[in-house]
Amino acid sequence: MKRPDKTTHPLPWSLAALAAVMVFALPTVGQESAPVGEVIGTAGDLEVRADEVTAHLATLTPEEREALRRDPVAFSRYLRALLVQRLVLREALAAEWDQSSAVAERMRILREGVVANTWLESKGAPPEGYPDEKELAEAYEANRESFLQPKSWQLSQIFVAAPRPAAGSPEPAEAEAKMKRIEAALGKDPASFAKLAAAESDEPVSAAKGGEIGWLPEERIHPDIRAVVPGMKLGEISAPVRMDDGWHFVRILDIREARIPTLEQIRGTLAEQLRAEKARAGTEGYLSGLLRDHPVAINEVALSKLLQPASE
Repeated sequence: MKRPDKTTHPLPWSLAALAAVMVFALPTVGQESAPVGEVIGTAGDLEVRADEVTAHLATLTPEEREALRRDPVAFSRYLRALLVQRLVLREALAAEWDQSSAVAERMRILREGVVANTWLESKGAPPEGYPDEKELAEAYEANRESFLQPKSWQLSQIFVAAPRPAAGSPEPAEAEAKMKRIEAALGKDPASFAKLAAAESDEPVSAAKGGEIGWLPEERIHPDIRAVVPGMKLGEISAPVRMDDGWHFVRILDIREARIPTLEQIRGTLAEQLRAEKARAGTEGYLSGLLRDHPVAINEVALSKLLQPASE
């Protein structure tokens, strides 16, 4: 169980294409902010630090940031794609590719887009101080039920990698022996779970944390694990669960029952959502007025000719 998580979200355009071709283990996004200078990821001798990631996140829309916050898998993809982008950029700069005419023309086009988009953002920006306390309270009460947070579990794991064999074929002997050795050790000393995870787990990210994966709601837990977890008690360790990628020992570190958070608990998220809605409405209003004063007309005949091959 590299992560018992089945949810993904779209990524920003420039990083999505890079992320799509990558295969990787999936770490958990921590609950606390990382120190400004802390190294978040590396690719060879290249490093990306917390403040650099924060700067990139600031260029996303509130919806995109919220999607990444809620989905550690997508956040991991985003960071890995950023590292690949940095590697490619370093190679390109070393070859002075930034001085080429192709880049100059592309930069001109991109600059026009950035200028137009940031101007549009400024026209839709909500006023300072929005939303105020009354607006927050009203929005909370009007949408209270929608804030329901489902029951969730804080999980830890020990993963023994072993692709499931074809029907009729035996289990890989070495991996099966390792699984049974871990099972026996946990039976003798359940408290050794974290130590065994660090030493034996084949998933390096969670192994570095003593097996800890993080908090997952029921709908984001892999079905094979979801079949086991609800019947387990706090601190209990599962029997090895056979999945397509190997065996998984799961431990319940904590359980949260379904609940509706208080306004104080979601104040920041709610305020950001309200500001995003206000900005969207302001942007749409500005565009409506602009297009009313400057109607758009398209010469469809001429446009269709641009799409024809040059030989026609």
